[in-house]
This record gives sequence, structure tokens and C-alpha cells, in this order.
Amino acid sequence: MFDSSLAAVGFLAGRALFALVVGYLALGNLLDLETSVGYAEHKGVPLASVSVPLGSLGLVAGSLAVLTGVYPGVGALAVTVFLVPVTAIMHDFWTMTGEDRQNERIHFLKNVGLVGGALVFLALSTAAWPLSAGVGL
Repeated sequence: MFDSSLAAVGFLAGRALFALVVGYLALGNLLDLETSVGYAEHKGVPLASVSVPLGSLGLVAGSLAVLTGVYPGVGALAVTVFLVPVTAIMHDFWTMTGEDRQNERIHFLKNVGLVGGALVFLALSTAAWPLSAGVGL
């Protein structure tokens, strides 16, 4: 599957970019927890004071798993399980108008793209990953 050095480096670069984006978003939530929890509560997220930090920690762990190749399937699944409901609940652009609608649509589509990436990593999680720890199920 990864027959060349270029493929191995490209796959590592893709994992790193994915992990950087997901990890950055999660750390942003954790570093400004009051705002993140408040916004989640505004959107009707149950137990936001617990679910936001736990979900964000799950995203950090998931992004590190994909980056390092340590249980990457579990990490990719964690990112997917978090992002699917969050995307629908938090970025409901179809209920908005004007600039709010556009901003939420952008976040919705960003998350859809991240879910797509996570699903690719999940699908590849049973293969040997080059330039990784190679620890998995």
C-alpha cells in the first residue's frame, strides 16, 4: 500500500495535518472552557460542563493516536463519534440567517471534512502504517 518513501512521508504529513487541526480545535475548547461550555449550553448540549471537557480530551487523544499510530483505529473512531453529533448540534446553519448562517456552514463543512479524514484513517487502521509506532488492535 505504501510502496515508496514518498507515499510514507505523504501519509505521515496527512496524519500530522489532521492531528494538528483536530488537536488545535480541542485545545482551544480546553483553554477557554468557560466560553466553550457556555456555547454548548446555549445550543442545548446535555451536561455541557462534563461533555465539553471530556469530548475535547477525547479529541486530543484521538488526534495523537492517528499521528503516532498508537491504536489509530480507536483514535479515528473517537474523533468520528465526537464530531458527528457535535456537527449536527453545534453547527445547525440551516436554522440561521445572514453571517451566522455562513459562519456555521463553514464550521459544519470543516467538521464534515474532518469526519471524512477520520473515516479514511479508520479504514486504513488495520494496515501497517509507515513512520508510526505501529501499535494497534
